[in-house]
Amino acid sequence: MSAKHSAPAPTPILAPMLASFFVFAIAPFILGSCSGAVDVLVRNDSSARVAVRLEVPAVLSQRVRQFGQIPATAPLFDSASVRKEFGVRKTIHLIDVAVPDDDSMTSVLWVPDLKAFADDKSLAPSGLLGYTAIPASGDAPALRELRVRLSRQNAVAAFSLFPGLDVRLVESLSPPALEKDPVSALEYRMNLETVIIGKKSMPAFDACNVEMTFTAPRSIIASSGGTAAGQTFKVRIPIFDLLTLEKPVEFWMRWAE
Repeated sequence: MSAKHSAPAPTPILAPMLASFFVFAIAPFILGSCSGAVDVLVRNDSSARVAVRLEVPAVLSQRVRQFGQIPATAPLFDSASVRKEFGVRKTIHLIDVAVPDDDSMTSVLWVPDLKAFADDKSLAPSGLLGYTAIPASGDAPALRELRVRLSRQNAVAAFSLFPGLDVRLVESLSPPALEKDPVSALEYRMNLETVIIGKKSMPAFDACNVEMTFTAPRSIIASSGGTAAGQTFKVRIPIFDLLTLEKPVEFWMRWAE
């Protein structure tokens, strides 16, 4: 079985996941190691600080460079393009970006108003991010809800949130989530094992996750899709699930205003 190579190329507007918020970043179509992380601090004024680290493990970096014909000394991330792209954005700002080595990138982002960012369809595709005020009702206090939903319907648009990534890396992985006529998750795993990554590298691939941590202004009183404790909500998403999106990735949390 041969791998498919019809994944659409990113649009010129590429910025951080889900790296920003995937949304935050929904990182999400980036091959990251278990140390890859997105940390989101939401403040009382509905602003948010987002710290992102994206990393391609060495064992996988070598393979995808070979498969994608990427030079061994070429970085997989381009900090200059990230700075350029964020220079024209209004609802999310770049505070800092660095490429510590050829296989990783770190960045710090600032969202002045989560509601404005969620409503900015030039950046956040429909349904990807929701930030809602829920009025008080009876004994229940007024709440804030932050919701993320990544599906095959918004995956291509969500990818455009990520600047600075070598397009050949994504094309070499041929993720079904970005295909118009995607193969099944089972078929994709066979492609990964036999063509793209190789059977020996699959354990390293299966260990890859995007780990996201959200800190709310107050204690989280309801949530789904992750683990909440006090003001902290954590979710770990396997990279395989993000690349295939056979099932949507969705999580949310609520806290009192």
